Amino acid sequence: MAERKRERPAGLDTLSLPGPPPAGQENPAERLIGDVRRGVEQRRYLRGMIFPEVAVVERLYGLSEKEVRSAIRQLRDEELLQLHDDYQETYFIDVGRGTPRTPSRESTDTGLVAQVAELTTRLQELSSRVQALESMVLGRDER
Repeated sequence: MAERKRERPAGLDTLSLPGPPPAGQENPAERLIGDVRRGVEQRRYLRGMIFPEVAVVERLYGLSEKEVRSAIRQLRDEELLQLHDDYQETYFIDVGRGTPRTPSRESTDTGLVAQVAELTTRLQELSSRVQALESMVLGRDER
């Protein structure tokens, strides 16, 4: 006898996808697949995080149900998504069932360089703001 799964709970906390590219750029279905791949590689999407419902992805990327299901099938084939055992139509991030995928050394280095550059820029902005605030406060105290 076939096992019956429960309905997906309402309000389940799902991972946040960035959505479609600007018009005329990358195909929305390819963008969806790429967004999940990059999210896993950059560790924004971790094992066990719940993938949004098909209808949500359809609206977000402007895809048909068939296109979304095809993208999900490809992500499952790549062992990035797995169907939840307990809930109907619920997928979660699963990076290779016991064999975590690690991005190549080059892509990891490139990602780290970009993150360090972004953090350096933010730190410089914050430092400038602190200096401006200090000069304002010190300037008032001297009066």
